[in-house]
Amino acid sequence: MTLPLTLISFGIITKWSYGIINNETYEFLYGFPLIYKCRGFHTSLSTQYFLTEMTINFLIYFVFWLMITLIVNRFWKINIPKLISTMFWIGFGILFLGFVYLSNDLDNRYEIKRNFEVKIVDSGIIFFEIHSTDKEKILERNK
Repeated sequence: MTLPLTLISFGIITKWSYGIINNETYEFLYGFPLIYKCRGFHTSLSTQYFLTEMTINFLIYFVFWLMITLIVNRFWKINIPKLISTMFWIGFGILFLGFVYLSNDLDNRYEIKRNFEVKIVDSGIIFFEIHSTDKEKILERNK
């Protein structure tokens, strides 16, 4: 039960940050607690993923859900039917293959570690990566 909760929460709940990169340009960055994703600088419609930060974030999410499920399981036994479990893994497999296809199609970059400095101007929590991208409003609010 821990792994499905980790995968779902990792994909749905995260933090957005708006910051200046190397004192040059403002960008939206994503990840909690570490930034693991931002717009690709090499071409439009691409994304950069930072694998070290993504792995650390995933492990933090996993440990959080492991502790929650152990506490809940201590007081209340949760049994997930085999059919629901199988449906989850089939759905996850389809989504994962779609992600792999889109990643290759859009010229995304996968870096081992983030190689630039960021000064965060504003941040917030988001669901499904839906948030206001009005850069002028964010900069005005933080002056």
